[in-house]
Amino acid sequence: MSTTQTSSSVAEAKFPIIPLTAMSFAAFVYVTFEMFAVGLIRPMAQDLGVTESRIGLLMTAYAGVVAVITIPVMMWVSRFNKRTVFLITLGFLLAGIVIQALTVNYAMLAVGRITAALTHGIFWALVGPMAARMSPGHTGKAVGIVSIGSTMALVVGSPLATWIGELVGWRNASWILGVLAIAAVVVLIPTVPSLPPLASSHATKSKKQLPWGLISLVFFLLLAVTGVFAAYTYLGLILAENAGPDLVSTGLFVFGAMGLIGVTVATRTVDRRMLRGSVHTTTLFIFAAALGQLAFASEGTPAAVLIFVGAAICGAAYGALPTLGTTIFLHAGQSNPDAASSLYVVTYQVGIAAGAAIGALVVDANWLAGTLWIMAALSLASTLVLALWARPLLK
Repeated sequence: MSTTQTSSSVAEAKFPIIPLTAMSFAAFVYVTFEMFAVGLIRPMAQDLGVTESRIGLLMTAYAGVVAVITIPVMMWVSRFNKRTVFLITLGFLLAGIVIQALTVNYAMLAVGRITAALTHGIFWALVGPMAARMSPGHTGKAVGIVSIGSTMALVVGSPLATWIGELVGWRNASWILGVLAIAAVVVLIPTVPSLPPLASSHATKSKKQLPWGLISLVFFLLLAVTGVFAAYTYLGLILAENAGPDLVSTGLFVFGAMGLIGVTVATRTVDRRMLRGSVHTTTLFIFAAALGQLAFASEGTPAAVLIFVGAAICGAAYGALPTLGTTIFLHAGQSNPDAASSLYVVTYQVGIAAGAAIGALVVDANWLAGTLWIMAALSLASTLVLALWARPLLK
């Protein structure tokens, strides 16, 4: 018994909690920047003299850049030490933040966003395989810990950026985010181990691994993320419409806080229930959209309560999605995890781009509630794809 306890203690001691936490903090900074405009879409649009939908379309541009360059750049950087490339991505993030903070017009803001987008996909394509490689036998747990950073960006980062932006201006909020980016690098340098490239012995195996299992997951994830971001990109407007402008940052906090619960549950269960958990997640998106529609059909306090409950449910599901999605892709593409992770990142970003663009169309048409109809329809489609197509291939 003592031998078992000793070996268990050694296994726990070897689990790289410190470097994984440092990577999670870096994810927190990156996602806070990516989602920066969600809560500040109105003041940014007013300050730069453009429509709110044009600010929303910056998410489409951001995600579009990520989708186009991630796979070819990952193929090129695969020959280098992953730790080095990982740190370089944060250099691009810092440059993008500085440009955003110094922005004087819409074009300059777009340049800043795109600068960070150039390595955003590389960051996320690396983080999953790095976490898995640093934690053999505990892939789901390691990916979950790293994913907590992105969820905390929703819990703390986005609402705090919104509150600070409203208090001292969105440019000053950008400078504060820049300080956090520097802090992330300072924490990462001494904690993340060197991860030289592995011998590429998976080239022939990946041909059998890529087809139907991963293709089915691409459709599942694309539909789910497109639906979510058709609504989430304009969540600040949705909250303002139903609960009032003063409660936007509170609503974003509720969304993110529930996301923390979602990622915690996913981290604990993903290694044994990745498919079932994913079906539950997309089903919750449908339920949240239905509550949102009821909010738009109501007024006053009932509308505020309904939209907050809907945001909470949506936040819980969204918090779980990255952990579940990353783990399923790595499981389906285990013969070539870098390729599977890159495919996951590209699919996710195409979904963000498509969702923000589709949402912009209905917002421009003065049909804000339409963003929730889109989320419901695409979430239903993604649920059916996963249950009827992907699940039989991956069980």
